[in-house]
Amino acid sequence: MSIEIDKHSVFCGLSKEFQFVVTLNGVIEEINSHAEELCTKYNVSTGDSFYALFPFDIKEMVFTFLSELIHNKGKIIEETFVCCTNESFQYRGKCVGEKIYITGFEMERKNIFSSLRYESEQKLENFVLNTLDNAMLILGKNGHILFMNDRCAEILGLGDKGKQYWDNSFYDLKTNTTIQQMMLDSYESVKITMQFQERYCYEDEQLYQMQGFYDEEKQEVFMVIHDRSYQQKFENLLIYKQQMESVSQISAGIAHELRNPLSVIKGFLQLSRMTNNWDKYYDTVMGEINRMNSLLEDFLSVSRKKIKKQYMKPHEVLASLEYIFQSECSLHNINFLSSIEEVDGSIFINETMLKQVMLNLLRNAIEAFLPNQKNKEFTLECKSEDNLIKIIVSDNGRGIPEEIMEKIGTPFFTTKDKGNGLGLPLCKKIVEDHEGDMKVTSEVGIGTTFEISIPIKC
Repeated sequence: MSIEIDKHSVFCGLSKEFQFVVTLNGVIEEINSHAEELCTKYNVSTGDSFYALFPFDIKEMVFTFLSELIHNKGKIIEETFVCCTNESFQYRGKCVGEKIYITGFEMERKNIFSSLRYESEQKLENFVLNTLDNAMLILGKNGHILFMNDRCAEILGLGDKGKQYWDNSFYDLKTNTTIQQMMLDSYESVKITMQFQERYCYEDEQLYQMQGFYDEEKQEVFMVIHDRSYQQKFENLLIYKQQMESVSQISAGIAHELRNPLSVIKGFLQLSRMTNNWDKYYDTVMGEINRMNSLLEDFLSVSRKKIKKQYMKPHEVLASLEYIFQSECSLHNINFLSSIEEVDGSIFINETMLKQVMLNLLRNAIEAFLPNQKNKEFTLECKSEDNLIKIIVSDNGRGIPEEIMEKIGTPFFTTKDKGNGLGLPLCKKIVEDHEGDMKVTSEVGIGTTFEISIPIKC
């Protein structure tokens, strides 16, 4: 036996749609129960304006919607309104006679933006995987690879497709690179400390900066590797430029210094010929030749473009600069004083770069003297203190005013007409790259002192 039911009533009960009957001037005349809930939420009731249901930023769109319904009587028009409150509504309306009939429902945001989000996610994934110049790696428990982009695979020497290594163990990757071990060390350290970690890896003239942090909730380590090689090469180029400037400036002093032994050699060769006694002057001539060779070797050691660091005795490095300092000071009528203490320990340095720092300080000192100044002095001192090598250079030049002292070391700041302001910042960075520190003190009319501290390694 069939049961008679009110189908219209049942379907209305199943629907979540709002239903409005609105006059041509926008006043709400009738609403259903769902629309009543919406109106209560916004303190709107029958007799109020339909526009009152919407924030100010979209009221003009609502007005356009109602206007189109009125001007297109009998035609169903649909419109979606996205409010500034992140709520979104879809409405369908039709104007019949003197009334506007509107139905609508609140949309879920995922329905509105799902296609847009999917497209954006695809673009983002493609960018991170294939385009991003930074290497990215996410490791789960036991070094399980959850994510690796193409740049990371390239740095590790695994080709250019990082996705194929997902779900593998990072420990099992077969690479011949030092950076893999550095990344593993960083991973272990971040996992244990659960703190942000940063370290650098230098391999085959490539400089990488590794940053890692721990996601405690997911128990994952997220790592980003920045290729700083271009920055490092630019700094090396600046250093080499500074070296060449130093070489060109001290070459006159070297030429001046070489004239003395050459004059001695020439004189003794003439005496040997006159007396026909070569043996008598042989040792003297050879001594002067060796002195010239030593001076030229020290000069060339400054111009060589060395990159790698090595363990060296600080007094040996500085002693090789004494000839050059002496000749340069002599050329400018400056009294050169040195006190270099022999130290048992060694420092881990790039010899050329450290010499470049010293020559740059010498050049600054020479330029600090007034043209008519008498009793000019430049002092080089080296000593050990608190497991540090302290290299101190000082002059009795014009000194640095307090307002300029505050800006010393700032890149591109210079008081010289033809300076570029990179000399001292570069010196400071070279010292810091050697785990050292550089301090400057100065007093107008008294002079300036630079103190460089570098740790003794062994």
